[in-house]
Formats: sequence, structure tokens, C-alpha cells
Amino acid sequence: MTQSQQWDATKSRILYHRFQPGESLLDALEELARSEGIREAIITSCIGSFTQLKLRNLCRRDEDGPVFERQTIDSNLELVSAEGYVQPLPERGPRVHIHTVAAHPSGEVVGGHCEGATIYTGAFMYLHVIEDEPQS
Repeated sequence: MTQSQQWDATKSRILYHRFQPGESLLDALEELARSEGIREAIITSCIGSFTQLKLRNLCRRDEDGPVFERQTIDSNLELVSAEGYVQPLPERGPRVHIHTVAAHPSGEVVGGHCEGATIYTGAFMYLHVIEDEPQS
């Protein structure tokens, strides 16, 4: 079954945000979504640097379901790209889902599902906000 949804483009907006050194990318984006009243958004661009990156990548699927490999990189990395979204969760606030590509100083890249990332010098993100929380 295919699911799709349409939004009214006249009500969307573009938001720019700079994340500060030491911030958690996921936690700070969640807080930004709450403070800005964002219900759904798409990460259109994100670059910067990390001091730590936690990745989770799908390795295979077996009879019990998906099997993941987790990796924590404690090193200065250049955030080359990030994409993902903010969506509402029925039982709590926003759900942030990000996939990242980051480069070691050598230029070797790593990437995958971001389970956590600590900002090094800063990170710069553009969000296409497609739906805001209803005003009470």
C-alpha cells in the first residue's frame, strides 16, 4: 500500500537555524521544532562539523526483523550533508529523523541513520516547514 499526503504550499515556510558548539543535533532540532511550533518539516540542507557521531545502519533482515550495526565516532568530522524530517508523534512531541554523511580530516566519508551527534564549531540548517502546529 502506498501512502502519500499533500500540503498547501502557500502555508509553508523556510526556516534557517544555526546550531551552537556542544549542542546535540537531534535534541536541539527537537527543541527548535517545539519552540517554533513546527508540526512537519523537511531538512533541505545542513552542513557543519561534529565532535561525535552515532550511526545506526541496517545490515540485514532475518526472521526476527531488521539487524542493525551501531557505531560511535569520537573524532572531529566535517558534516557534508544531512537530510531527514520532523514529524509529529501521537504520544509526545516531534519525531526527528536524520541521515548524515560526514568526512574525516582524510576525506574518508561515513554515513547513515544519525542516532546522535554533538556539534563541534557549528551547524547550519535550512528547514522547509510544511505544517505548523495549530494555534490554540
